[in-house]
Amino acid sequence: MNNNEMFLDIELRSPDPDTILNSVEICGIPGTYTSVGQLIVHPQIQQFFDDLIARVIFRQARQMTDCDFEYLKIWLYDTETPPEERGYEVPQLDERDLLIKSKLVSSKLEFIYVLDNLLKGPEYKQWRKTVYQLFDPLFMKFTTPPAPPSELSNNPLFQLVAKSPFGKGLETVNKTLDPYLEMKQNLFFNALIIQID
Repeated sequence: MNNNEMFLDIELRSPDPDTILNSVEICGIPGTYTSVGQLIVHPQIQQFFDDLIARVIFRQARQMTDCDFEYLKIWLYDTETPPEERGYEVPQLDERDLLIKSKLVSSKLEFIYVLDNLLKGPEYKQWRKTVYQLFDPLFMKFTTPPAPPSELSNNPLFQLVAKSPFGKGLETVNKTLDPYLEMKQNLFFNALIIQID
């Protein structure tokens, strides 16, 4: 990641005005400068986060009778990047925070950390159940097809097929089936940190 990058926060609103959970703020999105020097989030990138995070959460929350969360703040987080290289602040994690690990090997989103809510006993158990139901579907949205093994991708015959009209057609089909495939393959984060209000 480039240390000179500027990062922005965006607030995404639920399209359904009658839901309890109606706002998701996402922090740490790389900004781009317009021709007049204004720093913005590119519309395609905003749509990516709206489709793969916010709408998934809003849809899931509508289906859950026990979800009374009103607002979420989500930080994009790379577990491998040292804080001084990140370019933006994230909350400090500790052992009280809930860690949800992806069960999907093909998901580029590997972890979700949900900040401690200070609940105890049965209230905590219910909160934990709700959190898992609400956020676990996010892992599926970040799956990508497996890359071919290096032995295969270095094979001249495989390279020839990949460059052929058949190979290009297969690549086009993949992009048609998943318009965000390339963005998912090049993610700069592998985790989310979520604060529930």
